[in-house]
Amino acid sequence: MNLLRNRLVVAALVATLGSAAACSDDSPLATADDPVVFGEGVRPPAIPSDFPIPSNAVIGSTMIDRTNHRTEMALQVGSGLEAVVQYFNVGLVSQGYVVGASHGTAAAWTISFSRGELSGEIDFSAAGAATQVLVAVNGI
Repeated sequence: MNLLRNRLVVAALVATLGSAAACSDDSPLATADDPVVFGEGVRPPAIPSDFPIPSNAVIGSTMIDRTNHRTEMALQVGSGLEAVVQYFNVGLVSQGYVVGASHGTAAAWTISFSRGELSGEIDFSAAGAATQVLVAVNGI
């Protein structure tokens, strides 16, 4: 539970820093040499195009950390936690990902997954009738 709380704090910090820096992939301030790039509203390139994202999801803040080969994407999904977790469990497997673990409570859930050299985790947090999702991938 502490791990999930820490990840949610990191996601909130990423969102705050991304807004404060006003720096995204489209910004003239961001270059290919920047070790960390913050964005918002667009799927980062390290998240595969076939990665399942619910149709009622809104992409929030994103972070590309080139130094640590880690990409994060925050989502707000307009469905309850159980339905969102089920969507990702089924969607990942149907796209060829291996779900290594899927566990949690009625308030928070974590899924770990991999496909080839790409691995990652998805953290879910119930937010009333919606669900907050943090996708983190490490890879190539």
